Amino acid sequence: MSKEQQKGYWRNETVAFLALTSLSGVGYWVLHKIAESGLGFKNLLKASNADEISKHLNVSLPDDIEWQAYQQQLWPIGLARARSLHADNVRLLFKEQELFPQELKKIDDAPHWIFVQGPIENLHKKSVSVIGTRKPSTDGVILAKTVIAALANKGLVTVSGLALGIDQIAHTESIKYNIPTVAVLGNGIYVEFPKGSNTLKAQILNRGGTVVTEYLPEQLYSAENFVRRNRMQAALCNTLLPIEWEIKSGSAHTVAFAHKYNKKLLMCSYLEQPI
Repeated sequence: MSKEQQKGYWRNETVAFLALTSLSGVGYWVLHKIAESGLGFKNLLKASNADEISKHLNVSLPDDIEWQAYQQQLWPIGLARARSLHADNVRLLFKEQELFPQELKKIDDAPHWIFVQGPIENLHKKSVSVIGTRKPSTDGVILAKTVIAALANKGLVTVSGLALGIDQIAHTESIKYNIPTVAVLGNGIYVEFPKGSNTLKAQILNRGGTVVTEYLPEQLYSAENFVRRNRMQAALCNTLLPIEWEIKSGSAHTVAFAHKYNKKLLMCSYLEQPI
């Protein structure tokens, strides 16, 4: 396909994907299954009858709908959702697209899509992921601030998870030193978690940083989501720097993923038990 044809193809996939999210019962894992099948979201939306689409989506559509008319209603819904995301500078990228980050693409269990708010190029730069406990000690706070200060003017990007504690320190100190910072979410891009974090998220974006998630825009957080989020933090970075973390924690998951992905690990905190 030419570049123009590719652009049109992915635009249609985006609209179809977002249209399907409007159907009751169609969430992250249903869409994940469709992506795994290779069927294509627009192809599914063009299904010739309601039974066919119900089979693939594993959801029941209303018995009284006239499918062709219903199809015509779905496309404008997807288009409206795409325009709303665009207005907020949010872009939906699929794994097969050229702009999809290579570091994410090459891991097993790579996300099939990501929502990106802010500059996409931050996801392609060399980066250091700084993570740690939500309840840092005074020493942990000092260490985190020292580490970020040392990264200033190195042409690097920082990556963290917007969580309370070390994560938010990593983001705020990066902003202080004009280091682009990437926040990887375990929820949808329009969901505020933790409470009060929208202010920091806005600061990240205003200072040239990026927010990224694989979850649907209004999708709530869950324990499973955060474990999967941690694999993205590990995949996106070149070096992982965990600060003040426990053996049974989200940070431990990220360390394990980084080890699995052959990332550099810089241990600058004490562990009670070896991993």
